[in-house]
Amino acid sequence: MILNALKQTRHVVACLILGLVCISQAMAQTPHAAPHEVVKSVTESVMAVIKNGEKALKENPEQYFAQVRSTLEPSVSFSFIARNVMASYWDQATEEQRNRFTEAFTRGMVETLGKGLANYSDLKIITLTPEGNLAELKRVEVVQEVAAADGTSRISYTMAVNKTGEWKLINVVLNGVNLGKSFRDQFAQSMKQNDNNIDKVIANWAQKV
Repeated sequence: MILNALKQTRHVVACLILGLVCISQAMAQTPHAAPHEVVKSVTESVMAVIKNGEKALKENPEQYFAQVRSTLEPSVSFSFIARNVMASYWDQATEEQRNRFTEAFTRGMVETLGKGLANYSDLKIITLTPEGNLAELKRVEVVQEVAAADGTSRISYTMAVNKTGEWKLINVVLNGVNLGKSFRDQFAQSMKQNDNNIDKVIANWAQKV
């Protein structure tokens, strides 16, 4: 499962947050912004935030997580991501359950991602140059290569143009793993294991992350 992989590989965690941030930021860009430049600029902003993350995590972890969250929340639509993770179960849940899951998901992701990023402030990230003329395309694949001491990862962002001309990132694939589908599958499996009890899944989610 993707969540177990996140526990074992902080490199993957570091790459994942780049994907999550780019998803929400790409959705907020002005019309006709170049998709590759969107991904590149957002990545640079994220890496600047975690520059002193390792030291901050050791000295005051609670304060560090609060800073990570306050930095991410204006940019990352955790509610959008949480809704996609719940998929069809979102419509079955009450508003109170949706809010609790969104909070559990947000808190768990912030802590997991904060820990992973704190150890990867020296990542070397290359946004590959696009090939051909993108002017008339409605869907573009933006690829990054992320190098760290324990290996190199490949992140593929699928960006599409909506009816108003805005670029929206609709999916992220990390080293061949479809992250959106992986999280949805994890939630669905948890529902089966807990007899479709949404409250139990919500209570356990942050710990599983």
